[in-house]
Amino acid sequence: MKLPHYSCAIFIAVLLIFQQGVCSFADNSVLESPTTDTAAQGIEILKLLEDKYKETNTFLGEFSQQKVSKLFLEEIRSRGRFWYEKPGRFRCEYLPPNEQVNLILDDVAYVYIPEIKQVEVYRFKAQDSPVKKLNQMLLGFGTAVKDVLEVYDVHSVPREEIESYFVLLFQLRKKEEGLNFESIKIWLDKKNLQPLRLVFLEPGGDETEINIKKLDFNKRIKESVFKPDFPSDAEVIEQN
Repeated sequence: MKLPHYSCAIFIAVLLIFQQGVCSFADNSVLESPTTDTAAQGIEILKLLEDKYKETNTFLGEFSQQKVSKLFLEEIRSRGRFWYEKPGRFRCEYLPPNEQVNLILDDVAYVYIPEIKQVEVYRFKAQDSPVKKLNQMLLGFGTAVKDVLEVYDVHSVPREEIESYFVLLFQLRKKEEGLNFESIKIWLDKKNLQPLRLVFLEPGGDETEINIKKLDFNKRIKESVFKPDFPSDAEVIEQN
């Protein structure tokens, strides 16, 4: 049985929190802080990253993904590529053999699955929904820390850090429809704060791991990348 891909919208929202490829990390004092308060340290890092977003207008990259299902006793490996343009355009493509296209254009998201020739359309409207907040992270490209903290409890994870990277843990403050994970753990390069690895943990124990293979910043992206040009014979399903 083939499992659905993990939502690339969630993946890229998390990526947006941490990508800093065009900026140097000006102040390492947060990383070297002697405090044992992991929540305070995590919030300080978020504040620092929030201030850095202003200098990035586009980014694109490649990733590999591995999903392990305890229920179905199977492992699915995928790879893909993604593009983002400020303020609210994003495309993620899973490559064969597990093809899928996720496209976000401001407040509308499309999920195209070639195997069944189906396009799902989502329109973000619920202002108090975490799903909407994740989308706002795309739109604003520098969402205020206070908005992130409305959805997650954030902590650093010192016991998993080594010299070259550190780890942050995001745990949902409450279970919400549309988000099928309990926590997200992210490994970041200490030198430039680029994300290296993301792990999503689901309630049943399933895990999805994403490894970032490549990141390029502030490069021109062709207009055609963000056009919702799906096959004319694909079935379109409005999900909300």
